[in-house]
Amino acid sequence: MAKDWAEEARSLVEDVLGKHAAEVDRTGRIPGENFDELARRGFYGFLLEEGITPHAVIDTASTLIAGCLSTGFVWAQHTGTLRRLAVSGNTALRDRYLAPMAAGEFRCGVTYAGTYSPPTLFAERDGDDFVLSGRAPFVTGWGHIHGLGASVRVRGDQESLASLLIPLEEVDGLHPRRLSLIAADASATVELTVDGTRVPADYLIDIKPITGPDPNRLLLADWTNGVLALGILARNLTELRALGDDALVAAHETRYELLRDRFVPALGNADLTYSLRADISHANLAAAAAVMVATGSRSLDPHSTAARLYRQAAFGLVCTTTHPIKQQLLAELEPGQSAHG
Repeated sequence: MAKDWAEEARSLVEDVLGKHAAEVDRTGRIPGENFDELARRGFYGFLLEEGITPHAVIDTASTLIAGCLSTGFVWAQHTGTLRRLAVSGNTALRDRYLAPMAAGEFRCGVTYAGTYSPPTLFAERDGDDFVLSGRAPFVTGWGHIHGLGASVRVRGDQESLASLLIPLEEVDGLHPRRLSLIAADASATVELTVDGTRVPADYLIDIKPITGPDPNRLLLADWTNGVLALGILARNLTELRALGDDALVAAHETRYELLRDRFVPALGNADLTYSLRADISHANLAAAAAVMVATGSRSLDPHSTAARLYRQAAFGLVCTTTHPIKQQLLAELEPGQSAHG
């Protein structure tokens, strides 16, 4: 019988992640137990399970993120790199790293800095090596990860986009600067300056020529990253239930279910994905504001649950938000406009 990953995620939240969430937010540190339990229960490789469905991915990831945003945020980066490696044509690289990544023994971050328009992370070929330079504005999990899945813009007669798996302990020229975030600060997110970092071609996941502008190049990542805001929204609903206003809870639960039901139909469709992402973020603001108001003056304590969730809702407005999502959300935030969800 196939494992119920969403139920397993709820169990992990109840046993471990939820118990630590307030302390993680207050101290800016994630207990190692959080990541060890994610590994022990199979979450680092659950995307590779036979028969895993988009709904299972959505429900599992959003549940973990609802349990502890910082932990879930670090873990989610790994799944992006795992997904890329799993379909790589580099058999030797896949054979070497896929199993330890799925077991949580080799944990990864991710950056799409070479995919941005304009790109900020570049590579030049030097024999069989890629020599990297530039910067990755946001790399999450520094100090918790062993590798980095990096999209880099390869300069040459014809530009191309390469995905590399960078083993952090085997390369030089990486200079992290820790960023301070209004939420998920414990995720150890850094701005990474890259100066002459040499990566052998053995670590190439894939490479594709760039034939022209492609505004939807990050479409799958945009869709997947929607679970971050959905998880924050789910946590707001949990708090509203605890506060006991049944009518208010019912209205927000209905909105949540409508948004969740739009996820799978949006897969692969740019307009539906961008609209969905904007609507979830907009719904988050309303739910977090409701938590603040229902909590009352206690919510003004910066370490209160209500304040934490409001900061997380604001974080969800911009984190992993690409330009098309930003434009959609700004349109919805105009006076007189309302979310579709």
